[in-house]
Amino acid sequence: MQRFLALMLACMLLALPVRGALAQDETAGRLVHLLDYIGVDYGGAVVDGAVVSEAEYAEMQEFTASVVELMGGLPQKPGHDELAAQAAALRGAVDGKAPAAEVAGLAAQLKTRVAALYELRLAPQRAPDVAAAAQLYTEQCAACHGAQGRGDGPAGQGLEPPPSDFHDPVRQGSQSLAMLYNTISYGVSGTAMSGFGTLSEQDRWALAFYVGSLRYDAETRHAGEAAWRDGCCREQFMDLSAVAGAVPDQVGASPAGEVLAYLRSAPQALGNSRGESLALARRLLAQSLTSYRAGDGAGAYRQALAAYLDGFEPLEQALQAVDPALKLEVEKRMLAYREPLRASGSPADVWQLHEDLLATLDRVETVLAAGNLDAKLAFASAFFILLREGLEAVLVLAAMFAFLGKAGRHEAYRYLHIGWAGALAAGVATWAVAAYVISISGAARELSEGFIALLAAGILFYMGFWLHDKSHADRWQAYINQHLGSLGGRSLWLLAFLAFIAVYREVFETILFFQALWLQTTPAGQSMVLAGAVSGALVLAVVSWGLLRLSTRLPLGLFFGVSAFLMYVLAIVFVGKGIVALQEAGTLPISSVAFPRVDLLGIYPTVQSLAAQAVLIIGAALHYGLSLRQRRTS
Repeated sequence: MQRFLALMLACMLLALPVRGALAQDETAGRLVHLLDYIGVDYGGAVVDGAVVSEAEYAEMQEFTASVVELMGGLPQKPGHDELAAQAAALRGAVDGKAPAAEVAGLAAQLKTRVAALYELRLAPQRAPDVAAAAQLYTEQCAACHGAQGRGDGPAGQGLEPPPSDFHDPVRQGSQSLAMLYNTISYGVSGTAMSGFGTLSEQDRWALAFYVGSLRYDAETRHAGEAAWRDGCCREQFMDLSAVAGAVPDQVGASPAGEVLAYLRSAPQALGNSRGESLALARRLLAQSLTSYRAGDGAGAYRQALAAYLDGFEPLEQALQAVDPALKLEVEKRMLAYREPLRASGSPADVWQLHEDLLATLDRVETVLAAGNLDAKLAFASAFFILLREGLEAVLVLAAMFAFLGKAGRHEAYRYLHIGWAGALAAGVATWAVAAYVISISGAARELSEGFIALLAAGILFYMGFWLHDKSHADRWQAYINQHLGSLGGRSLWLLAFLAFIAVYREVFETILFFQALWLQTTPAGQSMVLAGAVSGALVLAVVSWGLLRLSTRLPLGLFFGVSAFLMYVLAIVFVGKGIVALQEAGTLPISSVAFPRVDLLGIYPTVQSLAAQAVLIIGAALHYGLSLRQRRTS
């Protein structure tokens, strides 16, 4: 058992999906950053097929070579090779001194497709605090760019090229906030502008909004505020993504340009994050339908998946608290819409599914805007959230404590306490990092949940196998004499790791549920949320105590038989949830089937998840049958 746990620990350390996703985002982000610069600056290097600035042209050649190199370093996905070919075509266009409009078009098209394929979020998670960013600008940027952002800071004197003047209408007119964010994040090769990757993602976005607003005077911003309050440009600037991606020269002057000036300086005017999430989901679904009609089924599927993961999924907890049936309906409609995109369904059917899905999202918006939860519902929601999410972890921990108790190793309990307490701390830390430091995409979250669930399923299935094998008293006594009497630190730390895994996979999601519930509740009802959570925790504590008391009174054979059955059941639950999480991340295919859905038991109506669970059920049954036969013959 020690070797098996060690092997599973090694597998987990080698397969950290969030870390891989973040590295992928870093590479794709740098690539997009270079494409922005190529699209903007190439026109200053080549005019009418002739080089007018050798330095600028050399930089463009360097940047396009880097684009090809970075493209080659991105993970292989369907569509990657086509993008690599487009990167090579862009490099060829620059080497051939093609017209600026052609190069800008190639760069913009490649940027859009890279961002879609690798699910880059080109906007902040929430509205930045632009006023607070002024102090950050003074500390980090003013020395070179000057107190007013005119590129005249004392440390910038004599630099070549000189620091950017954020009031320059020509240069800044071609820069979106997303481009400014990338410059702040990665710097500019060959200049004194270094990247500020040590700042949090939200701080970098706040700086981008701040410096992007400096070119506008107070009169322009006030005119934009008045137009915005009158309802102007609401469809054009529906969320933070639209504002972050808007290029001033392309937006124009009055009134859209004035509204952009206002929203850059006051992004909180866009409203709450729920509206932004729904707007993002609708926009990605519209892009998906457009891509499908253009014959790009793979791109349409990726955009539809992003609509679910990055648009709807952040709202799931809030919707679950007020209308669980509607949440389930949205998930079903999202899946129903995605399936024909991969299977080359008829355009008419896809359009109808798209319209039905939009109508359901309208209902979601109405439900979430209808008001807050009352005190009784807040209490019940908090109580059952904690009970539902914590019960699986409690069952695993109770079995492990009982196992050590049966072995007479009560002093080893502290390792299990270290494991579950560390999982609580790690879960809170993960939530804090995801909320305030870096952006973890929906796909990365699902990948992490999926891999951890499958890892837990593998460990629990093996434990069920092992516990059932020790259910005979003679075998258990022999095992105690041979192993547990000398159970050392390494083995105990592996048990702590198992306790950590059992709890950690539940903590992050539970925090998200309570965060949504808290925001959905009136101030008076928030005390009932706390009361519900405390009540749920007390019930879990009573269940744990009852299980431990029961385990001490059960005969040895029955104890191990019941524990083995429990481990098998939890393994089957976890494997179902893990497969579905990977399906929702787009990693595994989805084949729907008419079958009941029972979330508590990890039962979902997909061929892949049901097949994986069937394999475990058959494996457990075979092991039980063989073990029973061996005992009869002996």
